[in-house]
Amino acid sequence: MAVSKKTPGINATQMADISFILLIFFMMVTTMGSEFGLLRQLPPWVEHNPNDTGDKINERNVLVVRINAQNNLLTNGEYINMSQLRAKTKEFFNINNTGINFPEKVVEELPFVGNISINRTAVVSLQNDRGTAYKTYIQAQNELSAAINELRDEFCLQRFGNKYENCTLEQQDVVGTNIYKMAISEAEPREGGTR
Repeated sequence: MAVSKKTPGINATQMADISFILLIFFMMVTTMGSEFGLLRQLPPWVEHNPNDTGDKINERNVLVVRINAQNNLLTNGEYINMSQLRAKTKEFFNINNTGINFPEKVVEELPFVGNISINRTAVVSLQNDRGTAYKTYIQAQNELSAAINELRDEFCLQRFGNKYENCTLEQQDVVGTNIYKMAISEAEPREGGTR
C-alpha cells in the first residue's frame, strides 16, 4: 500500500477575522495629531437679505494684500517683499498713526485704558492666486499675525508693564478684542494673477 506524502494545509479562515480585529484595535488606540492649521475666528453667519444694499467699506480702512502666481506681494498697489509685510501691517493698524492714509479712528472708553482712539473698522483683505505656493500663503498669514501680536505686546508693555501673554485675561480681552483685533478677510483665490 502506497503512503500519500501530502502536507496538511493550514486552515486560514480565522486569519482574516484576527487581522480585522487587530486593525480595529490599532485604529482605536492610535491618536492623530491636530496641532496643524491656522487659528482663525470666523465671523458669525449672516443670512442674505435680498433687500440689503450692503454697507460700503471705506477704502482707507482696508489693507489690501494680494499674492500672485509668481508669489509676489502687492500691498495697496505697491510691490513689497515678504520681509516688509509685517512693517506695513503694523504701520496700518497702529492706533497712533493718523491721517487720510490710515484707518478711521473712533474714541471709546475702555476698561483699564480709559478714553482711547481705536481702529474699529480696520481690516486686512488677503487674496491669492490659485497658483500661489502654499508656503508663501502661510508666510503671509504668519507675517500678518506677527504684526498684530507685536502691536499688542508693545501696547501692553507701555500700558501694563507686561507683554500681552502675561497680562490678565480681562486686559487681554480689551486689547485683543477692541484695540488690536485680528481682522483678516480672505477673498476667494483668482486664476491668472491678482488684479
